[in-house]
Amino acid sequence: MTGNPSARSRLATASAGPLLYLAINVERVTDVDVRRAISHAVDKKAVQAALGGSLGAAVASTYITPGVPGRQEYDLYPTSTSKAEQLLKGRKVGKLVLLTANDDASVAIAQAVQQSLQKVGLTVSISPVEDDTWTERATQGNGSAYDLAISAWNPDYPSANANLQPLFASSEIGSGGYNVSRYRNPEVDKLLASAAALSVSEAKSQWAAIDKRIAQDAPVVPLVYRRNSFLHGSGVSNFFVNPFPSYPNYLTLGVTA
Repeated sequence: MTGNPSARSRLATASAGPLLYLAINVERVTDVDVRRAISHAVDKKAVQAALGGSLGAAVASTYITPGVPGRQEYDLYPTSTSKAEQLLKGRKVGKLVLLTANDDASVAIAQAVQQSLQKVGLTVSISPVEDDTWTERATQGNGSAYDLAISAWNPDYPSANANLQPLFASSEIGSGGYNVSRYRNPEVDKLLASAAALSVSEAKSQWAAIDKRIAQDAPVVPLVYRRNSFLHGSGVSNFFVNPFPSYPNYLTLGVTA
């Protein structure tokens, strides 16, 4: 499509969208330096390539998604094989089971992650399962079926609370909750509750600080922000895609003669 000038001029792509991430089960991968090594080892550009390149996804580095108030750009774990190997030096890590849904895109992401981790000496076994099985093991089980998991999250509303609370509050472990990394930190629970009680403007700086605080424990590797693309007709004007939600703004478009 991008090779067709007419179509390319009518293609609107979101700057970013839902977060695709690698959850690290902290109850099984208990050494924070191993989790940090995994964070450095994952080649996010390889994940991006598996999803069709820059048109399909943008490389991610934060838990708060673009377009959400309170987000600050930072990259605590830039891809670095040497840093990963340094952190892993002298540590024995057993075979890691990587849980993923068995659709083509999820498996491609899992394979990109597997190849990255193999480069630093980690052994990863991919476990592709049906969506219902993934949900049962990742959100309802006791976490014993996986060490790593490919997952995705799109906040329901444009608030950093909708990014961070479902993925990292200890109350969201099991029973259908989406804390797939099974991350439990009383300090973070208090920070989340405190920021949620403030107005949007008051909480902005706190959300950014909480994002970075969680990242220090490396329970999740943000991989990419999925991008949505839309092709509009030649007679449609002012067609664009919002950062959040990553869908066209139908209130602003028009039709030309």
